[in-house]
Amino acid sequence: MKDEMTVQVYGFYSNAIGGVKLMVQEDDYERALASLETGGYVVNHPVLDEVFRVPVATKADKKYCPFCQSDNIKINKEPNIVVIILYVILGVIFPIFRLSYKCFDCGKQWKFQKAARNA
Repeated sequence: MKDEMTVQVYGFYSNAIGGVKLMVQEDDYERALASLETGGYVVNHPVLDEVFRVPVATKADKKYCPFCQSDNIKINKEPNIVVIILYVILGVIFPIFRLSYKCFDCGKQWKFQKAARNA
């Protein structure tokens, strides 16, 4: 373990030094990676980075994950690139963000969009 004590003593340095590092021999790389995946420290799944678009009709639908129906979700507020450019040019901060949601149980990430009305 490299930088373990530095992170424990000076926690605010954690991001600056890249956190705690696990140093292993090249021969033990696959076994070390498997143990990290088993412990839940490394998630190796290509679907987790994909953001799904989910149609929603009411606000009540936004309280639960549309995939596993869990209420263990997090709302991510991501600023749009246009908003960031306006912040820099104008020097004024307006709270205009895009909302995305992440479920901690199934690990999926999604954005809600208004459902199309059938006329």
